Amino acid sequence: MSATDIVTLTAERHGNTFFATIDDVDLATDLDTAWNDIHAAYLAHKVLCLKRQDLSAKQFHDLGERFGVIEPHTVTMYHHDEFPGITVLSNRTELGRPKGIRDAGSHWHSDYSYKAVPANVTMLYAIEVPEAGGDTMFIDLAAAYSALPDETKQRLDGLQAVHHYRHTKDRDHPEGRWKLLSEEQRRLTPEVTHPVVRTHPETGAKSIFVFPGLTSGVRRIVGMDPAESDDLLDMLFEHCTQACFQYRHKWSVGDLLLWDNRCTMHHATTNVLPADHFRTILRINTRGTAPA
Repeated sequence: MSATDIVTLTAERHGNTFFATIDDVDLATDLDTAWNDIHAAYLAHKVLCLKRQDLSAKQFHDLGERFGVIEPHTVTMYHHDEFPGITVLSNRTELGRPKGIRDAGSHWHSDYSYKAVPANVTMLYAIEVPEAGGDTMFIDLAAAYSALPDETKQRLDGLQAVHHYRHTKDRDHPEGRWKLLSEEQRRLTPEVTHPVVRTHPETGAKSIFVFPGLTSGVRRIVGMDPAESDDLLDMLFEHCTQACFQYRHKWSVGDLLLWDNRCTMHHATTNVLPADHFRTILRINTRGTAPA
């Protein structure tokens, strides 16, 4: 590991990956003085883990507000009782009902890419984690773009893709929009169009911005023959999901992970977590800017 000093904090990058850890901050007491350093490390590393935190829901919410407007999740039934901008992810059952979303995002995606204005940061705060399983995987989409051949970059220049929340060609899929969402939730998640390659509004770096996961729901590339569109998307998905662009995080209680949805995608693994391996995590997303 190599150390990179960010003013008063130290962000320790894991080998040649884009993932970094900060061990020397207590967000419950040091947020005001540490905020500039945390934000700089967030932009520099894309995925950041703040270790050994002990936060109330309000303190977690306050950190989220530093990144911008908190945007509650589309599915409202698992919002936090006191702070609806916080979503509860959990495979526990309380009083005969699920405590939270049991299996959130077990596929490659970037949060809220199905909205006209996708997410900036996602923050996950670990309350309870199993000894094994429940890891979260990440991909550096800026590195994936940089590794493309020049002719492919030229081909992607100016292309747009249609995203639709929980779109899938399999109409029997239990998490498809026609099965999972209410009529009101369907109305609030129409098709949107985003560039296939977006430019980061703060760093200027270019990243691939299409995702193979269900919540992303990438339907097609605008103006392209369906077969050609499918072939190009499949090529991009295969390229991006190579091991060389990935990092896998094993959770510890008190981990607070935050990542930049504008240049990464992520993949939960809770779909294969045994029912008696309990995992409870709080989640916040903030609104970013329209991709360009």
